[in-house]
Amino acid sequence: MKLCSTEIHCHLLPGVDDGFRNEESSLHAIGKMVEAGTKAIVFTPHMNPDVYPEMNESLLREVYSSFKEKLPDGLKSHLAAEYMVVNGFDERVAQNPETLLTFPDDSILVEMSYYFRSPNLEQTIFNLNMAGLYPILAHPERYLYMSDCLADFDKLADMGCRFQMNMMSLTGKYGKASLRILKYLLGKGMYSFIATDLHSNPQLDTILGSRVPLTLRKAVGRLVEMDEPVIQ
Repeated sequence: MKLCSTEIHCHLLPGVDDGFRNEESSLHAIGKMVEAGTKAIVFTPHMNPDVYPEMNESLLREVYSSFKEKLPDGLKSHLAAEYMVVNGFDERVAQNPETLLTFPDDSILVEMSYYFRSPNLEQTIFNLNMAGLYPILAHPERYLYMSDCLADFDKLADMGCRFQMNMMSLTGKYGKASLRILKYLLGKGMYSFIATDLHSNPQLDTILGSRVPLTLRKAVGRLVEMDEPVIQ
């Protein structure tokens, strides 16, 4: 599978979440990604106070500041985050949007639990828009409970939410419900981005060694070739 020139969703920042645990393994993966054509990486560690209560933007900036000095020459990078839409996040967006880690173009990556829908998702999207930020919902095809309410994605899109597909989802790893969501969004041209959501070197090997299903290649190819203006 071909990687994007700009990787917008990954957990390559070492030692901060459930992704890469040390600099050596992360730099090894980054080296392989550069060889495969990656020219820019947006680091998007999890920001979820229910799972990582001690994590905050200041700590992530500190880790990133040290780590970016070790990146390959010529590789562009930026620090953002993947924000879990937990209870109260919509209020934080409304009150302190300037504290959030966003892309250079003011996009922001958000996610929900794999087990239940965030009841404040719509309010969060509204508040992000009001704050001048542009929400991207990470891997919607992994929220299997949404497979029975596909039209809800149309409503989210109408609110200004964009969608990012995980490359691993194309392998069918997450089951029939996931593929149903993926094909619905892909068929309607509703995906704006595709990314690795990389957590480990074995996962990267799986992605690089996989093939996009023939029936989806044209649509997926469009996403991979998009010039994503997130790092200038």
